[in-house]
Amino acid sequence: MILYSVYHIHIDYCLNSGYIGITKNPELRFSQHKWNRKNSNQHLKNALKKYGDVVKFTILAKDLDQEAAELLEEMLRPLPNMGWNIAKGGNIPPNPAGKERSEEYRSNISKAKQGIKNPMYGKKLSFSEEHKKKLSETAKKKGKIVCPHCGKQGAGNSMKRWHFDRCKNASK
Repeated sequence: MILYSVYHIHIDYCLNSGYIGITKNPELRFSQHKWNRKNSNQHLKNALKKYGDVVKFTILAKDLDQEAAELLEEMLRPLPNMGWNIAKGGNIPPNPAGKERSEEYRSNISKAKQGIKNPMYGKKLSFSEEHKKKLSETAKKKGKIVCPHCGKQGAGNSMKRWHFDRCKNASK
């Protein structure tokens, strides 16, 4: 069973201010909040920038199941835009990875990244012949490995990431 913690990021210990969140790993989550990320909660990002070292991280409850953690967060953040939270509490944000996208959506994204809007537009990657030779030799030395579950053959790191114990054909 996965256990969750409910945490509070704050300046003063008033539950109406600050940020309330749910996590499986509080230490990692606290450090992630400190990173300056593009797509993070803008309220929290601005507060961390403004208050810096004065901000405190407190764990309100530990070792809760997911339902209890979501309920506690919902009780502390029943409305959107409370404190430094943007969304109403009680949910773990959805993960867009693996979401089915329509053909129209994908073609619109493709069109939006063509030509001058593409970050690689106008850039040329050129390697010297010596560098190309070194890359080739390194790739040949690594060799290929084969997944015992699906028979897929590939290079080391990507195979370790997607195959062997994690292979979708592995018996659970």
